[in-house]
Amino acid sequence: MNATGCSPGAWVMSYFGPQQDVRSDSLHLAYSTDGLHWSTLADGQPAYRLTGMGTNHIRDPFLFRKNDGTYVYIATDWTLAENDANYWNRPSSKIFVADSTDLITFTNPRLITLTDLPGPSSTPMHAWAPEAYYDPDRKLYAIIWSGNDTTGANRIYVSYTEDFVTIVNPTPDVLFDPGYSVIDATITQWNGRNYLFFKDETDGSGSALTGSGKDIQIARSPTLALDPGTFTRWSPDYITRGSTQSRRRATEGPFVIKDPRQNRWYLFADYYLNGGVFGCWSTTDLDTDPGSWTELPSSEYSFPSGVRHANAVRVTQAELDALIAHY
Repeated sequence: MNATGCSPGAWVMSYFGPQQDVRSDSLHLAYSTDGLHWSTLADGQPAYRLTGMGTNHIRDPFLFRKNDGTYVYIATDWTLAENDANYWNRPSSKIFVADSTDLITFTNPRLITLTDLPGPSSTPMHAWAPEAYYDPDRKLYAIIWSGNDTTGANRIYVSYTEDFVTIVNPTPDVLFDPGYSVIDATITQWNGRNYLFFKDETDGSGSALTGSGKDIQIARSPTLALDPGTFTRWSPDYITRGSTQSRRRATEGPFVIKDPRQNRWYLFADYYLNGGVFGCWSTTDLDTDPGSWTELPSSEYSFPSGVRHANAVRVTQAELDALIAHY
């Protein structure tokens, strides 16, 4: 959905690294011209590294091309903590935002608050893994993100903005709630509707609604509008488990791209227990049962080492050439 129809062209991948230092918790970039084989930019060094804002840690980067052709970079705010253990005591209801015209220079770094709702145990609600899309009905940008309510359960929320500075709805709307805890939503469009890929965040505690959790499922909406409550999961199957639905694969952070040369989609997901290893699944029909996606052997795709929670934006060949020349 964050593609702009640029063809011929390429994709630029945004990701963070597997360690808990600032170098890893920064914006890293890679690129691909076929959607399967990815090469690092800047030799794997950060393309953008935050300074002067808390501990300077930021995660789950997402690049989005706005309607004016420029980019916005949004990410999970990790600036209150230096490591995972410390973060749980100091979660943030803000996200990091910066602007760019070329994915080389990033300007106006800022934090914006997505919610005034409380989280569990009198702590702030966290705002994880933000992604941005344009809602043509509202004529606003929609930021979707994972937030935990007072019980600790995660839902997918949506915050609307015109400028990535001010949020229209300070109390966010619930975009998607299947009745159990979910995180890491990403959206793609096809055939007049939205498809939402997400991680079942339960751990065998989803009752009859779901399986043992910790893998990627899919929901869809009837239109292209990003309306709260309109997404429905139509199968309990996990894309990442294929024909062995009882076997947990432990995946998160999905992103989906469509090959413009053919009617084929690729879903990539982070094997989060493996320190930066991704799997890839493919289909020619987003409406097929999730369990029927084909898992690609690792010989058919390649990722830079240590990629965590990636996503990809479509760029023109001229933009890619400029990026390669710069980095």
